[in-house]
Amino acid sequence: MNGPEDIQRLALAAATGDPAAFEGLVEVSQGLAWSLAVRLLGDEDEAADVVQEAFIRVWRHRSRFRPETRFTTWFYRIVTNLAYDHLRARSRRSRLFARLPREETERVPVEPAPDDRGAVRLAGELEGLIEVLPPAQRLAFVLRDLHELSVREVTEVTGMPAHSVKTNLFHARRRLRQELEARSGR
Repeated sequence: MNGPEDIQRLALAAATGDPAAFEGLVEVSQGLAWSLAVRLLGDEDEAADVVQEAFIRVWRHRSRFRPETRFTTWFYRIVTNLAYDHLRARSRRSRLFARLPREETERVPVEPAPDDRGAVRLAGELEGLIEVLPPAQRLAFVLRDLHELSVREVTEVTGMPAHSVKTNLFHARRRLRQELEARSGR
C-alpha cells in the first residue's frame, strides 16, 4: 500500500486528525521526502532535519490540505521550501565563518547520498554530479527526472512557470551530460 491513491487516502484521513493515518503517511512518504531533501541539500543530516520539520508542518497544518490537491505535490512544496530555508541559512553561516581562520571552518566531507529504492540506475551516477547545478536547475531536475513528477506538478511544487521549469531542465540536462562526458574521457 503506497500507490498515489493510497497516499491520497492516508492524507485525507490524516487531515481529519487520524493519528494512525498520519503514521502511515509518514511511513510511505519519508523515503521520497528524504531523497528529495538530500539531493537538494547534499547533506544527510540537514535532510533528516528538513524531513522531520516537514512532517511536523504537515501535522500542524493538516486542516489546510485540500482533497483536490495531490498530497505529494503539497508535501514536496513543503520539503522544497524548508530545504531552501536551510540553504539560505547555510549561505549566511558560510559568510559569517568565512571571516574566521581556515582551520576553524573546515568540515568533514559528506559522502554522496545512497541510491534509494525508487531511483533509476542513472540516478546513482548522478548523485554527486547534481551538486554542480545551480539551485533552480537542481530543483527542476530532481523533481522532474529523479522523482518523476510531471512539468505541471513541478510548477505547482516550485511556483516556477512551466517555461522556466523546461528551461532549467534543458540547462541541467546539458550540464550533467557535459559532466558525465568529461568524467568518462570523451
